[in-house]
Amino acid sequence: MNFFFGVKNNILCSEITIPRFQNQNNTQTHYNLYGAFVENNKWNIDLLNKCEINKEFFLVKNEIIDNNKIFFLATQNEIKKFDCNKLINLNNFTDTTPEYRANLRIYSNEGGFSSYQSEYPYDMISKNGSLLSSVSSIANKNANKNFLLIRNIFKDPIVEKFNLYFVDIKLKKIIEQSEIKTNHTNQIEINKLLIHPAIFVITKKYLGIPIYVSEKNGHLSIEHTHPPHEYILGHNKYEKVKELKSKINEIIN
Repeated sequence: MNFFFGVKNNILCSEITIPRFQNQNNTQTHYNLYGAFVENNKWNIDLLNKCEINKEFFLVKNEIIDNNKIFFLATQNEIKKFDCNKLINLNNFTDTTPEYRANLRIYSNEGGFSSYQSEYPYDMISKNGSLLSSVSSIANKNANKNFLLIRNIFKDPIVEKFNLYFVDIKLKKIIEQSEIKTNHTNQIEINKLLIHPAIFVITKKYLGIPIYVSEKNGHLSIEHTHPPHEYILGHNKYEKVKELKSKINEIIN
């Protein structure tokens, strides 16, 4: 099961296109699109009957999106099992090979746009840990603005603050620190001085999906970093990542 999310601020808008079909099957008209958000320490849901629907896709427009809400697909029978105290795996509709893909389109008021996949897998929402991401591999020093979007979805209906650090691994020091929160699309504008090969982003306690957005003259580029072990060749790549995280954790603790 996958969840979907958008982003909204005074510069960025978004919309999400979610397929009503699997890779090799026809449109499944018995699946509905729902929104979920945390309120009063409970998961609340609503049926998105105002989103645009055609034969093959749900289109979630910017006016429906906020930084707290997530979206998911379920049938009328499946939604009866929804648990307001914990997100549960309602179905395997989006568990496909090749991977099921929705499209997150981020655009500016000046007309520029860029797209990215918008899936948050169910197996991430119950995990704690630390996110590790290289800033310079994605952010653009020549852009007018660079944003780091950290989307966290956690199974429990909590809105809890946790820390994000920009760490210089050569100087062994924290260069900048931000407070972000769970079950939210967090947004941080990146100082250009932080776009350096030695600078890494790391979180404590909670995971998330890091997305980088660069803006110049109204035009946008959107990218994400893969987990660090994806950049390392060799049988011991997980050990190397563990060593790097351990060194950075010594800096922030």
